[in-house]
Amino acid sequence: MGGSFEVIRSRTNAVLKRARNVGRGKEAGFVLIEGERLIRDAVSAGHVPEVLIAAEGQLEAYRDLATNGDLATRTEFRVCADTLLEGLGSLKTAPGLAGIFREPATTAIDGLPGLVGDGPALILGVAGIQDPGNLGALVRVAEAAGAAAVVVAPGGARPFGSKALRGSMGSLFRVPIVLPESLGSAVERLASLGFEQCVGATRGGQSLRSHPFSERTVVWMTSETGEMPAELEGCTGITIPMRGRVESLNVTVAGALLLYAAASGATGRRELPAILN
Repeated sequence: MGGSFEVIRSRTNAVLKRARNVGRGKEAGFVLIEGERLIRDAVSAGHVPEVLIAAEGQLEAYRDLATNGDLATRTEFRVCADTLLEGLGSLKTAPGLAGIFREPATTAIDGLPGLVGDGPALILGVAGIQDPGNLGALVRVAEAAGAAAVVVAPGGARPFGSKALRGSMGSLFRVPIVLPESLGSAVERLASLGFEQCVGATRGGQSLRSHPFSERTVVWMTSETGEMPAELEGCTGITIPMRGRVESLNVTVAGALLLYAAASGATGRRELPAILN
């Protein structure tokens, strides 16, 4: 964006058509990222966009990206009329900047030992989360709690859809994502690596306040309905004590409490964080 650019003024432009297709999930291996903050998070994490599209009226705010290392030589920069960024992806309000990126690399379950080593480690496991915003928010909490990786079992939201990426506020660009072939294979592999496997249970599990979390712990979070997959029935159920007439918590809120409690074991601290006592 260092010089002048021909401004795209037609919705039928090939670059915009491709961006819409990527935004609708029609081009495997690519993702459309909308908004300056998320794009800058991706770039700072080492991801290089194939294409960046800037709104004409906000071009000056993004000129620095043209001189950002690899972007200057590896990214196609385009400028379009402001209104043409509407409808590229899932945002209701047109962003000032959109980009086409390759999906971040993921790790197969056999690559997990290289991520967690032999010492204390915390992992988030996700099985059946349907809302991509919830999935992204859980990954954000996992990063904040110090998780070494997030295991996403098949059958739920895609980790790199636009809603999941926005919900993660950039965490999906930084936290290693492990994609096993099945939930059962993930449970078996984690057991072989010496991990205690806990699962959030709405009721009937051990109390969050009293459970002695291991130094190597996986916290599994299941679907928003609370349905427990058969593959996780052998895991230790952990229930969050609740007062009043509240029967359950949002899955991301519950996940945050469980992850921070489990982090007390994964970091070698046996006491719960004060906020959970």
